[in-house]
Amino acid sequence: MLNKYDGYTVGPNLRQLRKDKKLSVYQVSELTGLSNSSINQIEQGGRGLSMNGLYLLMDAYQCDANKLLNIEETDTKTDKNEDSIDSRLSELPVEQQNYLRHTFEFMIEQATRLVS
Repeated sequence: MLNKYDGYTVGPNLRQLRKDKKLSVYQVSELTGLSNSSINQIEQGGRGLSMNGLYLLMDAYQCDANKLLNIEETDTKTDKNEDSIDSRLSELPVEQQNYLRHTFEFMIEQATRLVS
């Protein structure tokens, strides 16, 4: 099952990452193009983090989305989680699997364009 985004959990994590990197809100604003106000609101949990903002912060903090969103990574070789994306996809008819894979590939391609 996918977890719902919780800004009140993610925000403090983003603030801690910024402080660990010894960056001010102003410096992050300069690196990302996000306004000081937006960064403050995201860190306080009062504003959601867009995909574009996620990629900008990943670049600024030189880390992956799991680190930014405070998501624990699992070892896919030993993880037998029946709620994993792969296991859930395998339960769908082949045509739906292909449609979703195509959709995911498109989303990844668009996200890559945003950060390049």
